[in-house]
Formats: sequence, C-alpha cells, structure tokens
Amino acid sequence: MDDRYSRQISLPQIGPEGQQKLGTGSVIVVGAGGLGSPALTYLVAAGVGRVGIVDADTVSRSNLNRQFLYGDADVGRPKAVAARERLAELNSDVEIVVYESLLTDDNAETLFAGYNLVLGAVDSFDTRAVINRAAVALRIPYVDGGVNGFNGCVMLSHPPQTPCLNCVFPNSSPKKRPTGVLGAIAGVVGAMEANLALLWLLGQHDAAQHRLFLYDGLRMRIDHIEIKHDKGCTVCAGGAI
Repeated sequence: MDDRYSRQISLPQIGPEGQQKLGTGSVIVVGAGGLGSPALTYLVAAGVGRVGIVDADTVSRSNLNRQFLYGDADVGRPKAVAARERLAELNSDVEIVVYESLLTDDNAETLFAGYNLVLGAVDSFDTRAVINRAAVALRIPYVDGGVNGFNGCVMLSHPPQTPCLNCVFPNSSPKKRPTGVLGAIAGVVGAMEANLALLWLLGQHDAAQHRLFLYDGLRMRIDHIEIKHDKGCTVCAGGAI
C-alpha cells in the first residue's frame, strides 16, 4: 500500500481494508469553486479511485480569495480543466474525469450514473435541487453543502434511509445567490463535505444520518439539528422512493 496513505491507514476505523474501499470508490463533485476546492483536494488526497468534476465556469479574480485550486495564471481558464491539472499533481494515482457541462435535469442522471456518491458544491438552490432529483432517481447518496457569509450547512441525503434535500429545503426555499463569503468558511464547509463523503465510502456514516450540520464561523460553533422525512415531499415521497 502506498506510503502516502499511511497516516489514515493507521486509524483503526480505516486500515488497509478501508483504504481499499476508498481506492475502488468514486465521487462526482458538482462545482469546482469555494466548496469544491477543499472537497476535491481532500477526496483526491485520500485516494478515492475516481473523482468527477462538473463545472462549466471559468476562473475569475474574484474567485481567488477562496478557490485555492487556482492562481493568477488561471484567470479566464475553465475551472474543471485547471482543477484537474492541480489535483493530478497532488495524486497522480486518482482518475480525474472532467465534465465541462452546465448541470441540468436533462444531463444530471447521465453524468452521475456509475458513481458511488455525488457531492454538491454549488451556490444555487436551483442546481442543488437538480442534483437532489437526479440522486434520488438513481438511488445514490448526495452530500449537500452551502455557505453564505460566515455560515454554512452540510447534510447527507439518501432516501429512504434519510430525508432528501427537498424534505429539508422545499421548492419554496429562496433561490437568491449569496452576496458574500469569507474564504475560510467555504474551506471548512467543503472539508466537512469531503469528510462525510469519505465516511460514506468507508461505511462509517451512521452518525450523520437524519442530521443537518450547521457551522457558524463567526462564533466558531458547529451544531446540528434533527431532520425528518416530509410525507408530502414531491421528490422522494417522504422516503417512499
């Protein structure tokens, strides 16, 4: 086993068998921005075998306060392409697949098919809803995260075992894009998403089910609230799907 993973293999919850699970696992990440940068970095560093990147955007200077996969020379370049180059330098053993596509209901299921888990790293409720619908239809787990200002949230969606995103944030949720974010907040929340995705691949995710994790970076607090199936959910039918 590669020495690069020795520190995590030494953990009894992982060991060689757990590392094998990571190495044969696959995660597709939607968004290679403020949340995607830490999430992708930790997934690739941990040795997840195949990592997909879905992003149709290009790098702008306003991204650079939080999207550390990029530098000044990347401004104007496609994010997914630049991210793959940087991540390949981090761990050349991981297969990194790039999809320079805008995610829609028409292509989401096709893009996600064949992956063990989808991780959302986007700042739009509309896109998060698209991810949720496709993940529920394919019956694959979805790790969702969002940030705004000094605050963030993370949850696991995998009906019928857990509520889906629409159970917790129904279609009436505000769709306004966040107006600002401290870069470090996106880093913490993106790392939490990666942690949860890795726990899922390792089969160590039970403590995260039925919980919405809330991070308050201004007060340096992490809390959680219990979440329940919405019997009237139009996506997962309250966990019946």
